[in-house]
Amino acid sequence: MTQVSAGRAEGPVDGLDVLGPGDRLPDAAVNVVGPPQRLHGLLAGPGVHLLLQRDADPPPDTVTGPHVAVLRLMNSPGRGLVAVRPDGHVGFRCGTVDPAGLTDSLALIGAVASPVSRP
Repeated sequence: MTQVSAGRAEGPVDGLDVLGPGDRLPDAAVNVVGPPQRLHGLLAGPGVHLLLQRDADPPPDTVTGPHVAVLRLMNSPGRGLVAVRPDGHVGFRCGTVDPAGLTDSLALIGAVASPVSRP
């Protein structure tokens, strides 16, 4: 996730494109709907938050539900997705939406039902 405006003089938050599982998600000003909002404020609700870059495909229906919130970051160009755990750390990341990997990751922490075994 690159070029997320931090709303500070130094410009975009550095390192969003290199964050991996376990890394703490930095705060930034993001555009979801309407005026910019603080990312950490948007993540304050319970559950897992899926952050979609502006051009990302939507996540599969199997991962949406009461424990998973989806936010599209309109000021973050790209097709990637980051799943942020309730503790504010990255749980899963992909350059383009990976339905199987995302479902497996969310099932590991109990956010969605475990997938049926694949052949």
